[in-house]
Amino acid sequence: MLVADLQARIEAEVPQLSGRVQTAAELSELVRRKALPQASPFAFVLPLGLRPQSSGDAAAGAFTQAVEEAYAVVIFARAAGDVTGGKALPTIDEVLWAVVNGVCGWGPDSSTGSEAIGVFHLSRGQLLSAEAGAVIYQLDFGLLSQVRIIA
Repeated sequence: MLVADLQARIEAEVPQLSGRVQTAAELSELVRRKALPQASPFAFVLPLGLRPQSSGDAAAGAFTQAVEEAYAVVIFARAAGDVTGGKALPTIDEVLWAVVNGVCGWGPDSSTGSEAIGVFHLSRGQLLSAEAGAVIYQLDFGLLSQVRIIA
């Protein structure tokens, strides 16, 4: 999984999120405490899993299968003094497009041990919540990889 690489890429490409990108463990702890991040904007990078893109091919002692690695970037922004969170929408819009522009078209370096054969692409974006003075938006990205097993 490329969570650390994706986290570093977002921090490098999106100045508003420099030092403000965490992973699933930190998000899990906030959920457990029923808390929100103190800084705004803030983001979390989460692995969503693997999606097979083919049933695979086996021939001459080798097996290959195309697989998409899926990741979510959950963006959080506060709207001070706004119970609905509506004032945070311009911030969310600016940050989400900066994340999209920083991630799409980028692929991990092969020195990381990645089997990636493509670059990141946007799969989906959706508003998760706009309440309690905060807006939470999720971007899903995919990266085509390949399983290769030589017998």
